[in-house]
Amino acid sequence: MPAEVPYLIPVFAGFLAGCSAILLRQAERVLGDWLGWLSLVAAVASAGSFLAGFLWAVSTPPVAAPSGAQILAGCLLALAGGALVGWAVRARGFGVLRSWRADRFEQRLPYRAIRRPLELGVIVSTAGLCWLRPAPPVWACLAVWITLWNGMLELGEWELRQRLPACREYLRRTPRYLPRLRAIQRGGATRTNGAG
Repeated sequence: MPAEVPYLIPVFAGFLAGCSAILLRQAERVLGDWLGWLSLVAAVASAGSFLAGFLWAVSTPPVAAPSGAQILAGCLLALAGGALVGWAVRARGFGVLRSWRADRFEQRLPYRAIRRPLELGVIVSTAGLCWLRPAPPVWACLAVWITLWNGMLELGEWELRQRLPACREYLRRTPRYLPRLRAIQRGGATRTNGAG
């Protein structure tokens, strides 16, 4: 199987490096701060591996040239995902997960509605970019990456629950990707009531 889909090897390597980064972060509490740096190196290696797998898959010949509608849809998806990433970063700030701040998550959209808006934005952007390259290896790489990355995110949430017990209620109550309409509407009602 690896001979037929060699571009998936870096994707699986990225998954292993990402899981290692999370487990090293967990072990940092017991074994010392130096593991934090090793965790960061493993996380960067994970991202690089995922990217290498995608670039390898993209280098395969496409089945056909993308149609105009395909180009438009791919660009719109990539832009929508990028906008969600920007919104999530703006709402969260950098380094928030080191010290739990409920005001950053529970009172602000998009984190009030879903707990993984940054990750959802990356998935949507990546899907849009993959849509621009009509090649089965690219789509296979996307499907495997989404599956493995979600496994890594689940492991990351387990580690977060262990490290920051204050976030457990938020993680239990807030859906991962599909927002609850009540959470979005509650934000509009709060702004209206607060303004009056």
